[in-house]
Amino acid sequence: MRKKLLSILTALVISICAHAQEEMVFIPQWTAQAQFAGYYVALEKGFYQRQGLKVHIEHPYASNSCIKLLKDGKCQLTTLPLMTALYHVNQGLHLINVQQTMQNTGLMFISHKPIQNIKSLNGLRIGHWKAGFFELAHLMTIENHLKIDWVPFIQNVNLFISGAIDATLAMSYNEFYQLQLSGIKMTDDHLLYLSETEYNLPEDGLYVTAEYYKQHKDAVDKFAKATREGWEWAAAHLDETIKIVMKMADDDDVMTNKLMQRLMLTDYLKRMTDKKSGKRTYRLAPSDLQRANRLLQGIAGETYPITFQQFTQP
Repeated sequence: MRKKLLSILTALVISICAHAQEEMVFIPQWTAQAQFAGYYVALEKGFYQRQGLKVHIEHPYASNSCIKLLKDGKCQLTTLPLMTALYHVNQGLHLINVQQTMQNTGLMFISHKPIQNIKSLNGLRIGHWKAGFFELAHLMTIENHLKIDWVPFIQNVNLFISGAIDATLAMSYNEFYQLQLSGIKMTDDHLLYLSETEYNLPEDGLYVTAEYYKQHKDAVDKFAKATREGWEWAAAHLDETIKIVMKMADDDDVMTNKLMQRLMLTDYLKRMTDKKSGKRTYRLAPSDLQRANRLLQGIAGETYPITFQQFTQP
């Protein structure tokens, strides 16, 4: 009887704990790839579950961006570049930065002709992602009074390879390697990294709406903690992390390969580190937000700055 009673009580406790798990959906800003490896690892290794969270990871598609899905309540958490997040805050969507993953931008220009400096981009026909995420590069060209013929593309590099455009925006950890692996030869004088200019600003951060954060602060903080654990584990276990990424990509019907994802993960991890300390801080520096505010106010015509407290607390 005692054994039977103990068994019933154990089953009841497990049932109660499972029921008590906070359920949330995380949708990053792009399709499945190593850019989001820390989140995949945290799910695969049970780091979220250990925090009492039941997390579902889904991905956006061309007609349904992560921001639209967040607004529609289809997810509770997403990732965004800093300038993209600030743009949406200025449009009236109160977002909260709960974790700053990437400290240095991966944005870059790749040109068929040599690029001596920013001014060399003037008059060029340049490709950019139709889904967005190029606000920083756009503001940079405006501040330097450049006339750019922007050409949208969905997510590949075919326009550049075919010669239909003079140059393309790319991510150092993504399209740059796609072009290299496709056989395109590029020397340093054909590349312009924004991280090597005065426009180096943090990029990917983890965001929720202020309303959700107010109601679920504890769960969101636990998600951020488990995600940090996921990134640290990924950095220490590259081979197994790539396997986890490839499984996620296969499930999401993304055509890729292990070499591409290893190159992406290695580059991304470097851009996660603070240039001064060389460490992954996972925090947005108030000075970086101030720099981003100045850029928005001076160029985009925004009339008010977004305070650090407003952007990191509801």
